[in-house]
Amino acid sequence: MSPLAWLLAPLIGVLLALFGAGGGMTTVPLLTHLLHMPIKEAVASSLWIVAAVSLAALIRQHAWRRLNYRLLAWFAAGGLLGGWLGARLGLAMPAAMQSAIFGALTWFVAWWMHRPKPAEAGGGAICRCVRTLITGVALGVVTGVLGVGGGFLMVPALLWLGVPDYRLAVAHSLLLITVNAVAAGAGYLGAIALQPEPLAVIALLAMAGSLAGHWLLHRLPVARLQQAFSLLLVAIGGLMFWDALKA
Repeated sequence: MSPLAWLLAPLIGVLLALFGAGGGMTTVPLLTHLLHMPIKEAVASSLWIVAAVSLAALIRQHAWRRLNYRLLAWFAAGGLLGGWLGARLGLAMPAAMQSAIFGALTWFVAWWMHRPKPAEAGGGAICRCVRTLITGVALGVVTGVLGVGGGFLMVPALLWLGVPDYRLAVAHSLLLITVNAVAAGAGYLGAIALQPEPLAVIALLAMAGSLAGHWLLHRLPVARLQQAFSLLLVAIGGLMFWDALKA
Protein backbone atom coordinates (compact mmCIF):
# COMPACT_ATOMS: atom_id res chain seq x y z
CA MET A 1 0.00 0.00 0.00
CA SER A 2 1.41 3.40 -0.96
CA PRO A 3 2.43 5.90 1.75
CA LEU A 4 -0.22 8.34 0.48
CA ALA A 5 -2.91 5.70 0.95
CA TRP A 6 -1.77 5.25 4.57
CA LEU A 7 -2.12 9.01 5.08
CA LEU A 8 -5.52 9.37 3.38
CA ALA A 9 -7.27 6.25 4.73
CA PRO A 10 -8.06 7.90 8.12
CA LEU A 11 -9.92 10.64 6.19
CA ILE A 12 -12.74 8.14 5.61
CA GLY A 13 -13.39 7.91 9.35
CA VAL A 14 -12.84 11.64 9.92
CA LEU A 15 -15.62 12.46 7.44
CA LEU A 16 -18.04 9.94 8.92
CA ALA A 17 -17.45 11.32 12.42
CA LEU A 18 -17.82 14.96 11.35
CA PHE A 19 -20.79 14.66 8.97
CA GLY A 20 -22.32 11.19 9.47
CA ALA A 21 -21.53 10.52 5.81
CA GLY A 22 -18.92 10.91 3.11
CA GLY A 23 -16.77 7.85 3.77
CA GLY A 24 -17.53 6.00 0.56
CA MET A 25 -16.97 9.08 -1.56
CA THR A 26 -13.33 9.12 -0.51
CA THR A 27 -12.87 5.33 -0.25
CA VAL A 28 -13.61 4.49 -3.89
CA PRO A 29 -11.21 7.11 -5.38
CA LEU A 30 -8.55 6.09 -2.83
CA LEU A 31 -8.83 2.45 -3.90
CA THR A 32 -8.89 3.18 -7.63
CA HIS A 33 -6.08 5.75 -7.77
CA LEU A 34 -3.74 4.77 -4.94
CA LEU A 35 -4.22 0.99 -4.85
CA HIS A 36 -4.95 0.81 -8.61
CA MET A 37 -8.06 -1.30 -8.19
CA PRO A 38 -10.56 -1.55 -11.07
CA ILE A 39 -13.73 0.46 -10.35
CA LYS A 40 -15.89 -2.60 -9.66
CA GLU A 41 -13.40 -4.08 -7.19
CA ALA A 42 -13.06 -0.67 -5.53
CA VAL A 43 -16.84 -0.35 -5.15
CA ALA A 44 -17.16 -3.87 -3.68
CA SER A 45 -14.24 -3.26 -1.26
CA SER A 46 -15.53 0.18 -0.26
CA LEU A 47 -18.81 -1.29 0.95
CA TRP A 48 -17.14 -3.43 3.64
CA ILE A 49 -14.89 -0.57 4.76
CA VAL A 50 -17.81 1.85 5.05
CA ALA A 51 -19.91 -0.74 6.92
CA ALA A 52 -17.18 -1.35 9.50
CA VAL A 53 -16.42 2.33 10.10
CA SER A 54 -20.10 3.35 10.26
CA LEU A 55 -20.85 0.68 12.87
CA ALA A 56 -17.83 1.76 14.94
CA ALA A 57 -18.95 5.40 14.79
CA LEU A 58 -22.50 4.47 15.82
CA ILE A 59 -21.32 2.44 18.83
CA ARG A 60 -19.46 5.49 20.15
CA GLN A 61 -22.61 7.64 19.94
CA HIS A 62 -24.53 5.63 22.60
CA ALA A 63 -27.84 6.42 20.87
CA TRP A 64 -29.39 2.95 21.01
CA ARG A 65 -32.22 3.87 23.41
CA ARG A 66 -33.42 6.77 21.28
CA LEU A 67 -33.55 4.97 17.92
CA ASN A 68 -36.94 4.52 16.22
CA TYR A 69 -36.68 0.78 15.60
CA ARG A 70 -39.95 0.51 13.68
CA LEU A 71 -38.80 3.10 11.16
CA LEU A 72 -35.36 1.45 11.07
CA ALA A 73 -36.89 -1.96 10.34
CA TRP A 74 -38.84 -0.68 7.32
CA PHE A 75 -35.93 1.42 6.06
CA ALA A 76 -33.48 -1.46 6.53
CA ALA A 77 -35.80 -3.89 4.73
CA GLY A 78 -35.85 -1.53 1.76
CA GLY A 79 -32.10 -0.99 2.05
CA LEU A 80 -31.37 -4.73 2.04
CA LEU A 81 -33.41 -5.22 -1.12
CA GLY A 82 -32.08 -2.05 -2.76
CA GLY A 83 -28.47 -2.82 -1.82
CA TRP A 84 -28.63 -6.28 -3.36
CA LEU A 85 -30.37 -4.97 -6.50
CA GLY A 86 -27.84 -2.14 -6.74
CA ALA A 87 -24.96 -4.61 -6.58
CA ARG A 88 -26.50 -6.66 -9.40
CA LEU A 89 -26.97 -3.46 -11.41
CA GLY A 90 -23.42 -2.34 -10.65
CA LEU A 91 -22.00 -5.65 -11.91
CA ALA A 92 -23.89 -5.30 -15.19
CA MET A 93 -23.14 -1.59 -15.68
CA PRO A 94 -20.19 -0.48 -17.86
CA ALA A 95 -17.28 0.78 -15.73
CA ALA A 96 -17.30 4.16 -17.50
CA MET A 97 -20.96 4.72 -16.61
CA GLN A 98 -20.31 3.72 -12.99
CA SER A 99 -17.48 6.27 -12.75
CA ALA A 100 -19.59 8.99 -14.38
CA ILE A 101 -22.54 8.43 -12.03
CA PHE A 102 -20.15 8.48 -9.06
CA GLY A 103 -18.73 11.82 -10.26
CA ALA A 104 -22.21 13.26 -10.72
CA LEU A 105 -23.22 12.22 -7.20
CA THR A 106 -20.17 13.86 -5.63
CA TRP A 107 -20.95 17.13 -7.40
CA PHE A 108 -24.59 16.89 -6.31
CA VAL A 109 -23.54 16.34 -2.69
CA ALA A 110 -21.08 19.27 -2.86
CA TRP A 111 -24.02 21.47 -3.92
CA TRP A 112 -26.41 19.88 -1.40
CA MET A 113 -24.13 20.64 1.55
CA HIS A 114 -24.67 24.37 1.07
CA ARG A 115 -28.46 24.14 1.20
CA PRO A 116 -30.28 24.84 4.49
CA LYS A 117 -30.80 21.77 6.68
CA PRO A 118 -34.29 20.24 6.42
CA ALA A 119 -36.74 21.29 9.12
CA GLU A 120 -36.70 18.97 12.08
CA ALA A 121 -39.84 16.96 12.57
CA GLY A 122 -41.73 16.43 15.79
CA GLY A 123 -42.43 13.09 17.41
CA GLY A 124 -39.91 10.27 17.30
CA ALA A 125 -42.45 7.43 17.11
CA ILE A 126 -43.71 8.24 13.60
CA CYS A 127 -43.28 5.58 10.91
CA ARG A 128 -44.58 6.36 7.43
CA CYS A 129 -43.99 2.75 6.55
CA VAL A 130 -44.61 2.53 2.79
CA ARG A 131 -42.78 5.79 2.14
CA THR A 132 -39.93 4.60 4.37
CA LEU A 133 -39.68 1.26 2.54
CA ILE A 134 -39.54 2.96 -0.89
CA THR A 135 -36.93 5.46 0.30
CA GLY A 136 -34.84 2.61 1.73
CA VAL A 137 -34.92 0.73 -1.58
CA ALA A 138 -33.86 3.83 -3.53
CA LEU A 139 -30.91 4.64 -1.26
CA GLY A 140 -29.93 0.96 -1.11
CA VAL A 141 -29.64 0.93 -4.90
CA VAL A 142 -27.34 3.98 -4.74
CA THR A 143 -25.19 2.14 -2.17
CA GLY A 144 -24.97 -1.01 -4.27
CA VAL A 145 -24.15 0.71 -7.54
CA LEU A 146 -21.57 3.19 -6.25
CA GLY A 147 -20.15 1.70 -3.04
CA VAL A 148 -21.15 4.73 -0.96
CA GLY A 149 -23.29 4.74 2.16
CA GLY A 150 -25.58 7.53 0.96
CA GLY A 151 -25.52 9.36 4.31
CA PHE A 152 -25.80 12.83 2.80
CA LEU A 153 -29.05 11.74 1.17
CA MET A 154 -30.15 9.56 4.09
CA VAL A 155 -30.02 12.20 6.85
CA PRO A 156 -32.42 14.62 5.08
CA ALA A 157 -34.63 11.65 4.13
CA LEU A 158 -34.83 10.51 7.77
CA LEU A 159 -35.81 13.99 8.95
CA TRP A 160 -38.49 14.04 6.25
CA LEU A 161 -39.73 10.63 7.43
CA GLY A 162 -40.18 11.78 11.04
CA VAL A 163 -36.89 11.45 12.97
CA PRO A 164 -37.17 14.39 15.40
CA ASP A 165 -33.69 15.98 15.31
CA TYR A 166 -30.55 16.18 13.20
CA ARG A 167 -28.15 14.39 15.58
CA LEU A 168 -30.56 11.48 15.99
CA ALA A 169 -30.96 11.32 12.21
CA VAL A 170 -27.17 10.93 11.91
CA ALA A 171 -27.29 8.01 14.40
CA HIS A 172 -30.10 6.33 12.41
CA SER A 173 -28.11 6.99 9.23
CA LEU A 174 -24.97 5.26 10.52
CA LEU A 175 -26.91 2.09 11.37
CA LEU A 176 -28.71 2.09 8.02
CA ILE A 177 -25.47 2.72 6.13
CA THR A 178 -24.05 -0.36 7.84
CA VAL A 179 -27.06 -2.49 6.82
CA ASN A 180 -27.12 -1.21 3.23
CA ALA A 181 -23.36 -1.63 2.78
CA VAL A 182 -23.38 -5.21 4.10
CA ALA A 183 -26.31 -6.14 1.83
CA ALA A 184 -24.65 -4.56 -1.19
CA GLY A 185 -21.28 -6.10 -0.34
CA ALA A 186 -22.91 -9.54 -0.15
CA GLY A 187 -24.30 -8.93 -3.64
CA TYR A 188 -20.75 -8.65 -5.00
CA LEU A 189 -19.43 -11.78 -3.25
CA GLY A 190 -18.46 -14.49 -5.71
CA ALA A 191 -18.49 -12.08 -8.64
CA ILE A 192 -15.64 -9.77 -7.54
CA ALA A 193 -12.41 -10.98 -5.94
CA LEU A 194 -11.46 -8.88 -2.90
CA GLN A 195 -8.03 -8.21 -1.39
CA PRO A 196 -8.53 -8.84 2.36
CA GLU A 197 -5.25 -7.41 3.65
CA PRO A 198 -5.44 -3.84 2.25
CA LEU A 199 -9.18 -3.82 2.95
CA ALA A 200 -8.59 -4.62 6.63
CA VAL A 201 -5.74 -2.11 6.95
CA ILE A 202 -7.78 0.72 5.42
CA ALA A 203 -10.78 -0.15 7.62
CA LEU A 204 -8.63 0.00 10.77
CA LEU A 205 -7.04 3.30 9.72
CA ALA A 206 -10.48 4.72 8.96
CA MET A 207 -11.71 3.68 12.41
CA ALA A 208 -8.75 5.51 13.92
CA GLY A 209 -9.67 8.50 11.78
CA SER A 210 -13.19 8.46 13.21
CA LEU A 211 -11.68 8.99 16.67
CA ALA A 212 -9.78 12.01 15.36
CA GLY A 213 -12.93 13.28 13.66
CA HIS A 214 -14.89 13.05 16.91
CA TRP A 215 -12.14 15.10 18.62
CA LEU A 216 -12.09 17.69 15.81
CA LEU A 217 -15.88 18.02 15.82
CA HIS A 218 -15.74 19.83 19.17
CA ARG A 219 -12.78 22.07 18.28
CA LEU A 220 -13.15 23.24 14.66
CA PRO A 221 -15.93 25.29 13.03
CA VAL A 222 -18.12 22.82 11.15
CA ALA A 223 -19.06 25.42 8.50
CA ARG A 224 -15.41 25.78 7.44
CA LEU A 225 -14.98 22.01 7.42
CA GLN A 226 -18.03 21.65 5.19
CA GLN A 227 -16.64 24.21 2.76
CA ALA A 228 -13.33 22.37 2.58
CA PHE A 229 -15.05 19.03 2.09
CA SER A 230 -17.31 20.38 -0.66
CA LEU A 231 -14.19 21.53 -2.55
CA LEU A 232 -12.70 18.06 -2.09
CA LEU A 233 -15.89 16.52 -3.50
CA VAL A 234 -15.74 18.77 -6.57
CA ALA A 235 -12.16 17.59 -7.18
CA ILE A 236 -13.11 13.93 -6.64
CA GLY A 237 -16.06 14.30 -9.02
CA GLY A 238 -13.80 15.73 -11.71
CA LEU A 239 -11.35 12.85 -11.21
CA MET A 240 -14.10 10.24 -11.57
CA PHE A 241 -15.45 11.95 -14.71
CA TRP A 242 -11.92 11.88 -16.11
CA ASP A 243 -11.77 8.14 -15.40
CA ALA A 244 -15.09 7.73 -17.24
CA LEU A 245 -13.77 9.60 -20.28
CA LYS A 246 -10.59 7.52 -20.34
CA ALA A 247 -12.61 4.31 -20.12
